[in-house]
Amino acid sequence: MVMRRRLPSLLLPLLLALPCAMVPSGVRADTLNKVVLRVNDQISTLYDYNRRREDFVRDLTRREMAPEERTRVLAQAPEMVFRDMFQDLLLESRAHQLAIEVTDAQLAAALAQMKQNFGIKTDEEFQAALAQSGMTEAQLREQIKGQLRVREVMDREVRTRVKVDEEDLRRYYRKNLEQFRVPEQFHLKEVVVLDEGGLSSAAERSALAARIRQTVVAGKPLAEAVAEDQKKGSTSAEIDLGWVSSGDLDPALQAAAWKLKPGEVSEPVAGRGGTHLLVAAEHRDSRIPPFSEVQSVIQSREQDRVYNQEVAKYMTELEQKSLIVVDPPTEAAGFRRLLSKPEPAEPQIPELTPPSPLAAPAAQKAAPAKPGTEPVKPATSEAGTPQPAVQPPPPAL
Repeated sequence: MVMRRRLPSLLLPLLLALPCAMVPSGVRADTLNKVVLRVNDQISTLYDYNRRREDFVRDLTRREMAPEERTRVLAQAPEMVFRDMFQDLLLESRAHQLAIEVTDAQLAAALAQMKQNFGIKTDEEFQAALAQSGMTEAQLREQIKGQLRVREVMDREVRTRVKVDEEDLRRYYRKNLEQFRVPEQFHLKEVVVLDEGGLSSAAERSALAARIRQTVVAGKPLAEAVAEDQKKGSTSAEIDLGWVSSGDLDPALQAAAWKLKPGEVSEPVAGRGGTHLLVAAEHRDSRIPPFSEVQSVIQSREQDRVYNQEVAKYMTELEQKSLIVVDPPTEAAGFRRLLSKPEPAEPQIPELTPPSPLAAPAAQKAAPAKPGTEPVKPATSEAGTPQPAVQPPPPAL
């Protein structure tokens, strides 16, 4: 039986830039057709492995990673790819055993969601993306079907194992109180006398900042105190920085802010873009929130932990119950060591969402950073390492 060949786990590389894999010159067709993995009635060939490895490496080159981390992952790429292929086949075989089928309605909904996530609005854009990827719509539909089948396997046979009761959550809370501590925070507003605001000297800018400060000290709201100078382009408008914690601001601004009491205005502070005046609207002392405020966070964390444990057990059970024949390429021969780590990576079943900003619609681009604050860096997986493709997201109980 010929296996439905799995393409990359995430759809972004497929839709944006992946050319068709080329067969190296001098490589015999019968070599590429060599079966390197069999799980029950599912097989993968050397061609499947080579294609997945190429896709993995290509995706890796697009990710923002430290050079040393990229080198480490590239060295492990053969084993990681074969590990993923092995786990995928276990789940695909189980889906076949359970006779899981995807309805036309499910497929249509998933395809529509994928287009929305990639910002594809017309059939012309969709066909162009397919053409660029070297993929047909039929191939894409087959891949989505495979993803949905595997997700259904996990829904039926793993999600039901996840049990987390409230007493477990309260016990976790009591043992880890400091993890939930909220740091001291200030709700700040500011105006900036702009370096590029038309005032020719630093002395003039300092004098304007001092005048605005005196007006605010005398009781005038900050927005009103700068209204005329804002119209001239000499200052910014009032900027609400929201609640900030230690480390959120430039050091000089933080030092000034942390001296303030609610309602007070800082001395002028030189910073990025000009001279800053800060007003403390509110202040919060550091505190540990009650259980009710963090229960949902703990529940999500504990469900994730239990789910990962159950997935590891389930994959071991599948392997023990399956007929497996492995003949990996030499460079991937050690793939099993990645299966036996005490805390394995948290693989993900392919989500029908873009894995990076490359596919995000323009409206989703990050807004400019507020004056005096550092832009927030997006969260990433461990060290930016690409994640394998077995485990779905944790269940919502």
